[in-house]
Amino acid sequence: MKMEDKSWNRKGVRAQVTIFVIVAIVIVSVILVFFLWVQPNFLGDGPKRLGFEGCVLDAVEIAITDLGPNAGFVNPEFIYNHLGIKYPYLCYTNEYYKTCTIQVPFLKQHFEEGVEQKIRDSVNVCYSSAINDLKSRGYDVVSGDVNYEFILEPGIYRVEIEAPTVIGGARFQKFNIRSNSPLYNMLIISTSILQFESELGDSDLDSIRLFYPEFSVNKLKQGDGTTVYTMKSKLTGDEFNFASRSLAWPAGYDV
Repeated sequence: MKMEDKSWNRKGVRAQVTIFVIVAIVIVSVILVFFLWVQPNFLGDGPKRLGFEGCVLDAVEIAITDLGPNAGFVNPEFIYNHLGIKYPYLCYTNEYYKTCTIQVPFLKQHFEEGVEQKIRDSVNVCYSSAINDLKSRGYDVVSGDVNYEFILEPGIYRVEIEAPTVIGGARFQKFNIRSNSPLYNMLIISTSILQFESELGDSDLDSIRLFYPEFSVNKLKQGDGTTVYTMKSKLTGDEFNFASRSLAWPAGYDV
């Protein structure tokens, strides 16, 4: 009986070792895939984002750079042209002596939808490229359909991506990519300005500059009653521009 006990003990030890080895391999594989695919890498003199996350972040940054000066519109149509620059109207009336009507009631949602529209093709390309890269490294990969959402929050933006993916023995369902951004506050400021325009016909930028010194906020009144607003982050350089026509007076009217 003692010999049998020793034999069973040796078999039990070997089984445990085998299980530990398998678990270790799985853990290492998951970590390796996570850093190769999801996490960005930094190489060279300047930061260069690689992998799936880096690809998506680059696409979002390009979209924000394009959309900010156009008030979140992919193809702005209702605009005021000033010195060759198109400023979309976010508040407007074609009448004199009346305050304007806000054209985009939910500015944050409007901007989020604009980014989602701009990055649609890029996200799919990023995902396909990441899958092909993993396959070229010898991984057994099963890809899924990609759905995503762009979300603005105080101080950051997030891209929530749902893409059921199996890599070896690791399963990935969702990816939450995030980066610092001043856009949320810029949209809060713009919403405040639009409320002033729609209720009072003008805005008080002195108080806004006092509460938000990290932004450069300016307005330029035009002869037809239009006011051009420009906003820029002093830290990141992000821009948000728009126009408003409110409480306009006829030409030659002395106010």
